[in-house]
Amino acid sequence: MERKNIVFLINEFNNHGGAQRVASILTEEFMEDGHNVSILSVNQQKKAPSYFSKEVPVTLIHKDNYRPAAAIELSSNLKQGKFIKVSKELNRRYRLQKQREDVKNFFEAFGDEEVFVIAIQVYGMQWMQPVLYQNNIKVIGQSHESVEAARSSQRYKRILSHYRQVSKFLLLTKKDEEHFKEAGFTNTGVMYNPSPFRHLTPPEILYEHKKIVSSGRLVAGKGFDVLIESFASVAEKIPGWTLHIYGEGPAKDSLQSLIRIFDLEERVFLEGQTEDIEASLREASFFVLSSKAEGLPMSLIEAQSCALPCVSTDCAPGIREILTEYEDSLIAPVGDIHLLGRHIKRLAENPELFYSYSRKAYENSLKFDKKVIKQQWYKLFEELGGRRDGQ
Repeated sequence: MERKNIVFLINEFNNHGGAQRVASILTEEFMEDGHNVSILSVNQQKKAPSYFSKEVPVTLIHKDNYRPAAAIELSSNLKQGKFIKVSKELNRRYRLQKQREDVKNFFEAFGDEEVFVIAIQVYGMQWMQPVLYQNNIKVIGQSHESVEAARSSQRYKRILSHYRQVSKFLLLTKKDEEHFKEAGFTNTGVMYNPSPFRHLTPPEILYEHKKIVSSGRLVAGKGFDVLIESFASVAEKIPGWTLHIYGEGPAKDSLQSLIRIFDLEERVFLEGQTEDIEASLREASFFVLSSKAEGLPMSLIEAQSCALPCVSTDCAPGIREILTEYEDSLIAPVGDIHLLGRHIKRLAENPELFYSYSRKAYENSLKFDKKVIKQQWYKLFEELGGRRDGQ
């Protein structure tokens, strides 16, 4: 394949979210094959490390970390004499227009060469308007969350506004793709997130660890309180098993208090952020996801890629595109403490069931292998090459 120009459009390149992680995996794969990869980032976090290699060039749209306020209507505010408010809005519009020109200049540096822009997050699309219909620029929009999750924020309106006219709009699940087809989109497709690794450990060894793991930001939406209570409900019946939660966040103190309330300080551990999730998974037995809402959770994909059976809440369409219930996993309704606990107990108490699920988990994880996903991206690039956006 001839050398491609690939630009990732991201909100904050050094945020530690799932979207940045996916982009960093793809970046590494594309660069390994000799493609020209760069990042166009709206903002950056101060003094925060990045998933991306230092070899990847990063261009900031807001070099001073400016975060524009929401737009306001001018005429009504003028009639009410709110001149300071109007002045701020005019300054906001002027600044955004100038930054759109900066983005245009960024792409002019490619000349007439074809450029594939992967908009990992929709927020950055408002700066793409000056180049959206240039023949040599192919914009691929992505949404790394479910429709339900997007609808709870301004992101859903931005998707409707910005992603209709891009070359391709990629969803994480077939169900979410169907939603946008019904909404009149004619450019949709599905692209899974890649796992950064794939490692097979014999299930007998995994089982002997007697270690249940979970990971994610310590916030209410991840349901770690439900997970801790579920484990507490069966802890006496599965002696020797421990629960380890990886991540940081504002709910840490309340979760630690909950562990004390259940007298589980010797069985449940808040491990903090891990720099090597693969090593943590390879030392585990099975994975539990207790979230209230997700897209296509990287945590489940990575767990299966290490041959870990999974227990999960049924929190998004993507769950059942990763897991096959009663083949490699067990699934419970969101918030169902007792069923989640029974599922944990079932896997911990039944080694033969565990072995079967472990083998199937690894087998089923192949569709998320980064080499497999990379080839699907290359196929998409070839499909879009030479076409105008939206056609």
